[in-house]
Amino acid sequence: MNGMPFKSTLGFALIAGELLNLAVEARAQRAFSISLSVTNQTQPLLSWEAQSATPAGDLILVPQYQVLRSADLQNWTPVGGPVTGALHQNMSLVDSNSAAAFYRVQSLISLEYAQMDNVRLSSGELTGADFFGASLFGARLDSATLKGADLAGADLRNADLSAASLQNANLFALEAARAVFDAASLKGADASFADFSAASMVGTDLRGADLSSAILADATLDFADFRGTILDTDTFLDPKPQLIWQIVNQGRPNGVLTNQDLRFAFLEDANLNGARLNNSDLTESDLERADLRGANLTGARLTLADFQGTLLDTNTLINPQALLVWRILNQNAGAGANLASANLGGVWLAAANLGNANLTNANCTSSEFFQANLNGANCTHANFSQSDFTSATLTNANLTSASMTFVDLRDANLLNAITNGCNFTGAFFTNTIMPDGSIRNF
Repeated sequence: MNGMPFKSTLGFALIAGELLNLAVEARAQRAFSISLSVTNQTQPLLSWEAQSATPAGDLILVPQYQVLRSADLQNWTPVGGPVTGALHQNMSLVDSNSAAAFYRVQSLISLEYAQMDNVRLSSGELTGADFFGASLFGARLDSATLKGADLAGADLRNADLSAASLQNANLFALEAARAVFDAASLKGADASFADFSAASMVGTDLRGADLSSAILADATLDFADFRGTILDTDTFLDPKPQLIWQIVNQGRPNGVLTNQDLRFAFLEDANLNGARLNNSDLTESDLERADLRGANLTGARLTLADFQGTLLDTNTLINPQALLVWRILNQNAGAGANLASANLGGVWLAAANLGNANLTNANCTSSEFFQANLNGANCTHANFSQSDFTSATLTNANLTSASMTFVDLRDANLLNAITNGCNFTGAFFTNTIMPDGSIRNF
């Protein structure tokens, strides 16, 4: 089955397991195919193969399966009770009710209070799984899908949940000290009363998450997205992330934020209109679409700050390098521009248009050029050492005597580029299109 309803000649219909994520109260794990036939007694026969909710190499978790029937696709009733099988076992169920109906099969994982310390469940399809009170100390759950899962009271201390999907999960009173949630999504999760002490939450999506009475002491929250995150007076959050939460959710128009440590802060859409940010450190901060009109950034450190869509005006006080970067990103001031000998070192120019620009002798060290367009740019004697050109376009660029030492050229395109005397020492090539059209991987 491909997930579409299947009509039999007797009026039966099947909603395949692949659609369970779209169904009300779904508890789908790894997708599986279901077939529908009829017995000699014209009764519907459903068949499917039992599969693990985890990929090969992980702990095998074969769900229970519950067949449901409906006459209107709105109201569903169980056909018998949940059934369990071994991995790859052919499962089947005959419904003694031969009236016309729709069918679907839920896969259920119920592991309340299970002892699963140090298990590997990486990339597991565990949507809606029940791990209430389970012990998962040191478990590997990286890249696992745990949307709507119940982990209330579970022990996830020292566990790896990097890049895991925990949207709308129940994390009430979760024990997650020293766990890793880097690049994970906890969007809409109930994490009230949870303990995230010393957890790593770099780039974690906390939008709409409930952190009431939660403990985040010493947690690493660089680039964490706090938009709409719920805190209360009992939430324990260190001063820096507390300030970032306030800026993101309440704004600080005309606020005094001088000499503040705002490195690696996620400040997208923040209202900093007229704010005083003198001498503050905004290194690598995400300022996309932030309102900095009339703001004072005199002396602020803005290395690799992201100004895409940021609002500035003539009253914004900002250093000339950052202003140039802002203009390149937002006013297309880089295309065909004369940037000879310009200082563009340590700046964020991801997706910038520098096509046909004159970058002769420019200093562009340690900068971000992800997906940037440098087609036809004159980069003679330019210094790009330790910059990132992942997925960048350098077609027809003149790189004569340029320094490209230790640059990242993964998925970059250098077709027809001139590289006479260009120094590529330590450069990283993966799926890189070279000037002659060959693909380089080393």
